[in-house]
Amino acid sequence: MKAMFRSVIDGLAKALNLPEVTITPDGTSALLLIDDFELCIRFVPLGFIVMFTVVAPMPQNNREEILVSLLDANTFYYQTQGFTLAAREDTGVTLQGLISLRLVDKDNISRFVENFINVAEYWQKYCQEKDVPASDSQSFAEYIPHGSPRLPDDIRDMLYLRV
Repeated sequence: MKAMFRSVIDGLAKALNLPEVTITPDGTSALLLIDDFELCIRFVPLGFIVMFTVVAPMPQNNREEILVSLLDANTFYYQTQGFTLAAREDTGVTLQGLISLRLVDKDNISRFVENFINVAEYWQKYCQEKDVPASDSQSFAEYIPHGSPRLPDDIRDMLYLRV
């Protein structure tokens, strides 16, 4: 399985034109920098890949509204494309996902990672725009990520990554 993980990481590096990605000596995790996100990808011996990134620091303003939105997003993975959001004081707002190695290979891993980064950018923008004093707040409803597709509004249009 570790050889398969290495193959997947090599395929990702090639697809995204990244320099060779270093995997930890035990062959179980890699750290990549993609669009200003530190993306940790770990191999889980049961046959899964875990992806993790910090989306934004823990918001100081409008915290309740932001946390409610994050919880709502996790309901049926609305606006997360099958990934999960979390918020903690020590790590901030995070995005993580669990993908079966049966679903990925060196040729399609980049699609999963691109979806993951699109979701991270979407929620980063949301947190940044909401984390302002109430008098400076703007409407997030008007935000559409520039250069990337808007996340589906309807749950039936979403790409699910879990099995």
